[in-house]
Amino acid sequence: MTACSVQSLAAGEPLAGTAPVAQCWIVIEQPGPWGRQALHDNRMEPNIGPVLAESISGTGTRVLLARHPQRRTLTGSRHVWIAHTAPGTSVLRTGEIADVREILDWDPAAMAAGSLPEFGRITAEPILFVCTHSGRDACCAIKGRDLVGELMSGLTPDRRLQVWECSHIGGHRFAPTALALPSGDVFGRLTATATMDVLAAEGSGSVSVEHYRGRSCFPAPMQVAEARVRAEGILDRDALDVLWVRGDRAIPVPPGGDLDGIASMLAEVRHADGRAWHVPVRQAPLQAPRAESCGGEQVEGHGWQAVDCTPTAPWR
Repeated sequence: MTACSVQSLAAGEPLAGTAPVAQCWIVIEQPGPWGRQALHDNRMEPNIGPVLAESISGTGTRVLLARHPQRRTLTGSRHVWIAHTAPGTSVLRTGEIADVREILDWDPAAMAAGSLPEFGRITAEPILFVCTHSGRDACCAIKGRDLVGELMSGLTPDRRLQVWECSHIGGHRFAPTALALPSGDVFGRLTATATMDVLAAEGSGSVSVEHYRGRSCFPAPMQVAEARVRAEGILDRDALDVLWVRGDRAIPVPPGGDLDGIASMLAEVRHADGRAWHVPVRQAPLQAPRAESCGGEQVEGHGWQAVDCTPTAPWR
């Protein structure tokens, strides 16, 4: 059986517009193994994962588990990261926690709206989570782990702590795939060289566009619109916001909202300096069938594409 990531590439499936949607991410250190549903099948204290999974449903907040190749066991406390990813207000807090049950007291909906708990400390240093979730898909298990291994060999000891393994991000057919915080930028089909470029860009407050799947705070068609404007050379990470043009108004999509059932839309991409672009986007069939995951049935897929990119009246 041909790997799903190979099928996706052969079908011409675009990367843009494939990032999972989340305005806030919680990442919890939990050494493996992880089952297919990582929050339900791990070695965390009983019932915490399922309760947490239920509490975040529909809120705009997502949870990942993470582990580091140099830290395979817990030593009394675990690392936790929480990030709000909206442009202009993105922030990452990190710290260690002795009792993971404290996380159950956090308000996922409030976090998605930008109100993070007073946990740990705020840091501007980016961190990258590479999916190596073998319980979910073979491509992430093989390609993700190969990438992490190559990075651990090439990075200096202090920089190795900028790269962690994580559970299923979404889109294993784009493996190796990774999430960067605090931006919420998601990348796919990575190489070690490209990943180094991603880390350098994130550290300088910009976006590396070559392997860019999208910014996770936006729904899929808005991710495509933002990526299209970034193709014009606008790489400042927090300069762009995206709204949905409906009638004569441009409106945001609220945290937890989605655009299921929408096959086309007009997006307005706004720059912090007042410039704006109208980007019509639509779904288009892929060149060939492909499987959603390794071992899965081949299906006729669709990808989002930007039809045009036109400057429009300044928004302020």
